[in-house]
Amino acid sequence: MLDTVIDAVVAMLEKSELLPAQGLLVVAVSGGADSLCLLHVLHRLCGPGRRYPLITLHVAHLDHQLRGEVSMHEAREVARIAQDWGLPYTLGTANVRTLATREHRSLEEAARIARYQFLRSVAQGQPIAVAHHRDDQVETLLLHWLRGEGPGGMIGLQPRQQDIIRPLLAVTRDEILAYCAQYELHPMEDASNTDTRYLRNRIRHQLLPLLEEMNPGFRSTLLRNAEVARVDYAWLQTEVEQAWQTVVRTVTATRIEIAVPALLQLPLSIQRHLLRRASALLCGGQSPLELRHFLLLEEFVTQSISNRITTLHLPNSLHAVRRRDILIFNSVSGQGKTTARPAQGQHLPRVEGAQLTIPGSVVVPGTLWRASAEWLPTSISTEVITALQQQDWSRVRTLLPETPYTIYVDASMLRSTSEGASTYVLYVRTRKDGDRIQPLGMSQEKKVKDLLIDRHVPREERDQIPLFFSDTHCLWLAGIHLDHRVRLTAETQTIVRLALTPTAQEQIEKQ
Repeated sequence: MLDTVIDAVVAMLEKSELLPAQGLLVVAVSGGADSLCLLHVLHRLCGPGRRYPLITLHVAHLDHQLRGEVSMHEAREVARIAQDWGLPYTLGTANVRTLATREHRSLEEAARIARYQFLRSVAQGQPIAVAHHRDDQVETLLLHWLRGEGPGGMIGLQPRQQDIIRPLLAVTRDEILAYCAQYELHPMEDASNTDTRYLRNRIRHQLLPLLEEMNPGFRSTLLRNAEVARVDYAWLQTEVEQAWQTVVRTVTATRIEIAVPALLQLPLSIQRHLLRRASALLCGGQSPLELRHFLLLEEFVTQSISNRITTLHLPNSLHAVRRRDILIFNSVSGQGKTTARPAQGQHLPRVEGAQLTIPGSVVVPGTLWRASAEWLPTSISTEVITALQQQDWSRVRTLLPETPYTIYVDASMLRSTSEGASTYVLYVRTRKDGDRIQPLGMSQEKKVKDLLIDRHVPREERDQIPLFFSDTHCLWLAGIHLDHRVRLTAETQTIVRLALTPTAQEQIEKQ
């Protein structure tokens, strides 16, 4: 038995903390050797009586409609495998050729965008496992180098990038093939994987063999270089994150506003990385900006400007708008639609929003926010509870500094009534018609819509604000109102910290 693959996956899952304590994991399955191996390994590890008993798998497969009957056959086979293994699944279709033409993209890029959009429509904020492996990492590093992607491209694929996890990243392609043979798995191989019209295939079949002929240890050398770059890049991203907090004024799914005077005070390197991050957020996780675009933007933000609005047109339907001292990035096109078609009556569990465990975190569906929940450490909790009992509110505020995106709540008010008195279940989502909350200090609930109007929240931002729920009522309209029922009181014994962070804080690289 080739338990080395299992051991490598377990090590990756646990070292990088890729799995939540419980909940759903969507597994992207094409039917090829890589994804079939991934699904088989995770099926051995997840579910009742296994290493991760509270993790539920859900198979997702997208037909790109590029190979006619062959693509349809692959979809049917993935459905059959899921059924045979007792796993729920969702099949989807996307006309990638039409998407590529409409968006002026290559087929490779259009397929990637459609695939991740589909996977996220299935996952609804839950993590997504993809089958990238060690050899994919080597090819990706070369691809980034050829495209001149700079320091961010030199670190390659990471175990976690936003909501995407890569459990096989330490496993080689040869190990995957041996694993499939060992367990009599029968992958379906996509003939396009050998088509050298695609750049990645030319790297795999032509460039890599040549480089290995020159240096048999080339792959290991490249991976070592990536690790060196990763450490340096992590420091750089810390600097960018600090700058982000002071320079970026507004973040929504289609719009980011940046204060120009504050931007220009930064070193040029940090300016460019910050602009790259902003553009990546609006373009599906991959910035379309090259050096020539940065030079244009630098001229754009330093030139003298009147009160009129000036616009700079950038790739991927991204616009930069200058409104006096504000630089606004706007994404003015969708990235194509995919159709998620549930197969054989198999559906995702119906939950009201993305499930948030304690402790845990989840991307809020349809937004650029990550929600997190964690128990207050005992070392602080004891002192806070004493201050609460003494009604020393000044001391409480000192111990638990709040921000618009960090709040503390009474854990006893979070227990699920549907799953047992000792169970804590939270959900996060954006607003819906009829949502209500009882604002702190009030005796009655009010409509979320009315509260947003009262606070003069711009209409275009209202649908990007996350709401936290128990299974009975709204707990927090993030950044605006805490529900009165979950406030800390003199009777509070256990405290949970709820927080939001923009996904811009996470490393955004090409997936």
